[in-house]
Amino acid sequence: MITLRKYQEDAVHGLLRDTYSLLKKPGVRHKMVLKAPTGAGKTVTMAAFLNQLCNELPDKLELLKRQVAFIWFAPNQLHLQSYLALKDYFKELRTIKPIQFEDISDGQLKPNEMLFVNWQSVNKEKNLYIKENEQGKDLIKFIYNAMLDDIEIICILDEAHYHANGAKAKELLQKINAKIEVDVSATPLFKSDYGYTIKRDEVIEAEMIKKNVVLNPALDHHKQQGRSLNQVLLEEALNKREQLAEAYKAVGSNINPLLLIQLPNETKQESVLDKQIIEEVETFLAYKGITAQNERLAVWLSNEKTNLDGIEAHNSLTDVLLFKQAIALGWDCPRAAVLLIFREIKQEHFGIQTVGRILRMPEQKHYPDPLLNNGYVYTNLSKDVIYIVQEDMDYIVQNKAYRIDRYRDIALQSAFINTRLTRNRLGSTFRRCLYEAAEEYFGLTRDASATGGLTTEEYNKKQLTAKFIEMDVDQIEIPIPKDLELAIVEGSTRVEEKEKFAKTVNELNVLFRQFCRDHVGGYAKTDSTPVLELALKLLFEEYVLMDEFKAIKVMLFEGNRSKFIELIDQALYKYQELQKQKAAEATKRVEHNQWDVPKERIFNENYELKEVQNHALEPFYEFVNASGPEQHFVTFLEKNTDHIDWWYKNGDKNKEDFAVTYEDVNGVTRGFYVDFVIRLKNGTIALFDTKTLDSDPNFVRKHNALYNYLQEKSTSEKPLIGGVIVPRSKSDYDVWKYADNLIDKANDHTGWVSFEPSMISTEI
Repeated sequence: MITLRKYQEDAVHGLLRDTYSLLKKPGVRHKMVLKAPTGAGKTVTMAAFLNQLCNELPDKLELLKRQVAFIWFAPNQLHLQSYLALKDYFKELRTIKPIQFEDISDGQLKPNEMLFVNWQSVNKEKNLYIKENEQGKDLIKFIYNAMLDDIEIICILDEAHYHANGAKAKELLQKINAKIEVDVSATPLFKSDYGYTIKRDEVIEAEMIKKNVVLNPALDHHKQQGRSLNQVLLEEALNKREQLAEAYKAVGSNINPLLLIQLPNETKQESVLDKQIIEEVETFLAYKGITAQNERLAVWLSNEKTNLDGIEAHNSLTDVLLFKQAIALGWDCPRAAVLLIFREIKQEHFGIQTVGRILRMPEQKHYPDPLLNNGYVYTNLSKDVIYIVQEDMDYIVQNKAYRIDRYRDIALQSAFINTRLTRNRLGSTFRRCLYEAAEEYFGLTRDASATGGLTTEEYNKKQLTAKFIEMDVDQIEIPIPKDLELAIVEGSTRVEEKEKFAKTVNELNVLFRQFCRDHVGGYAKTDSTPVLELALKLLFEEYVLMDEFKAIKVMLFEGNRSKFIELIDQALYKYQELQKQKAAEATKRVEHNQWDVPKERIFNENYELKEVQNHALEPFYEFVNASGPEQHFVTFLEKNTDHIDWWYKNGDKNKEDFAVTYEDVNGVTRGFYVDFVIRLKNGTIALFDTKTLDSDPNFVRKHNALYNYLQEKSTSEKPLIGGVIVPRSKSDYDVWKYADNLIDKANDHTGWVSFEPSMISTEI
């Protein structure tokens, strides 16, 4: 089972809430939108949402119709990619049956079926499946027949911005007349009060996509040195790819980064300039030893497709892919890291859609080396003609700073804590807990050598029977709790009892779902019920080869129920202990790494250029909302340039930022990202965090944690000083004071020492 990220779980809950609201509303064609940035995992999110919808719908008694079928539309061949992905996803869950046209039976869509449709095959009147044809496949008739059986239709429009706004599309959707239409897109065309927006920051925080995209516009012509601009860009892009390859090796990852080169878009009459660019690119790559023959070059053009098999693999030999805009929609290659675009001057708009193919993190995690956490784009468009889409201004950046040449490594030990929350729900490891509990409680086994000559199926049935589990339930009807109805008889009111029995698969499934919901303990019922359902069904399938319909009857039979409730309780206890152990390990698990000022760092539109002389990165970009103490301390450092080798303004949340650990006022282990790292002329390293007195509830805890770190790590070869540092007063920023010992209060700096760079021994 796939574990959802927190933002994906939040999206599922939001979509479910609004779906139930729309199912209650009269009318049809209610619009819902899932806006998800590239790399967020929209297909997995949608699958989890639809799975939970089908699990819960039968119990939503307030709805008039509690059955639903789905049509998943996607452009080009993306529907096949989605079909295969979701077929695999639902292989174990079994709540939804992904199908294609040839799988439709009895002339209609059935409950919980999901029909995958290529948009181009149905959005024109002359195309297949839209009206009666020789194959007898008529999409509209299939839909109407389902509606006659009280089945609601939900349409999912994947990559909706590509296909859902044309006249033919609108006409087709009007004919389908679905109850709900869900637009799924990174850039949806429609707005709706219903749906969910996954924020890019959430996806970055989950380490699914890169933190930024660095846009390198046309370079200074002085650097061309007689070469064409195209050759300069090719050289720069190849150098960046090589730099990334070395960085991956340094962090121990077997990833060969891929450079994508987008050639001018193909037309019926290719211009002389287009052909010239293509020839120039191929000649230059061959000069660099990158050819199709040695498999370092792959080609994806309409008339040529070379070395594409296995190109997505992390360790593929292919370094460069040549393509045009017609590259397959939905193509996923997370190792793609650098993009070089040759475009016409009229195509000056840049946005996430342009660079989406280099956004994914190949191992779904960020790295200590910031170089690996960004995507890189080179283009032959000049900076002054590029227009960046407004909502992407903070993501596509052009400001970069480089480490100064005189810098020498300081190799500080830094800490990073994974702060992802643990959700109160049963997860994929619960099934293992259930199996262990069943082996202990019932004496079951999957070890054929321990069955005394019996098959494991025979042995396990014998063990269950010995525990007085009734296994022969084919003829047993499971009683449904009696309904009480008020009936009017000859003018008087009396209670009439009606006894019902569960006989059909659907009736049993409803009862079994309720049974599981009642026994998930303290875990979230909505998320955990399907996990318990599947685990119990697979227990019978794997240990006694029993189909789920019969297995449900065994578990729900009145004489057996109490024993299976006890089994579930034992499994829940095991799972709880396992989660406690994992939580304890997570609390203790702090990633340590050797830290130095990064070789380069990029800054988005929230940072502005500031003139300084001695920062470890040049140029210096300061956060536009930097605190007063931070700004004043920068001024103080610049006044002491004669005594300071360099200073660095640290980041505040990433693996590539310097941090020590501390326990906050609630006892939670967190990272303390000091504001400044300073190297004095004599080699002393100073670590300071600027504050004003009593300005932080964790003031004392942070200072003492940093002090303990300094005492442990300082050596004669690499002396360390520092702490939380404050100005002498709100009006005096020329004197800064810090404690050179442990403190117990944050409202008084009496006895603290002044940080005087000139008084610390002079340069060695």
